[in-house]
Amino acid sequence: MESASALPVSPHLRKDWAMVPAVPTTASAAPALAAGACATSATHPAAEHEEHFEEHHEHQHSSVDVAFVRDASRVEHARRIGITWLRNVCRVQATRVESAEVVISELITNAVLHGRSTTVGLRLRHVDGQVRLEVNDHSPSGIPRSKRVGPDEESGRGLWLVDALVDELGGSWGFTDDGTVAWCVFPS
Repeated sequence: MESASALPVSPHLRKDWAMVPAVPTTASAAPALAAGACATSATHPAAEHEEHFEEHHEHQHSSVDVAFVRDASRVEHARRIGITWLRNVCRVQATRVESAEVVISELITNAVLHGRSTTVGLRLRHVDGQVRLEVNDHSPSGIPRSKRVGPDEESGRGLWLVDALVDELGGSWGFTDDGTVAWCVFPS
């Protein structure tokens, strides 16, 4: 396995995006990233959930970590990365990808709208037939809850949608205790 510092940098890598392997990012890896890029680390607040997940699933098949500037224009990019990974790497059925696409979009949108950090992270894992998605807004807060909204309200249904779609996918979802990471796990 190559070390993080040996990662090639594509001349086409956007300066505000970075994809890094699922290994801890070290200080020596920083120069390998394009100027202004952000990187996520394999050690973050969702570690207690991931440790439990990985102790039962020792063979990691595929993973992606993406960090991006917290901006509404990035929701579409994160969604595209997620659905492309689900279709082409995990080989998830098209109808299931459509449901997961909405989940990704809603969780990223919430992180962009309610997070206070300058970045949002998207972590994707495929381990032994299970897909795990994590969205990290790096903003400790109370655990978000679904709310009741009126029929004329234009927003406020995101967590309700996530709950319904993850249930449809046969999975589970939630937040870390500090509210920084929204996660979901479902069979591929």
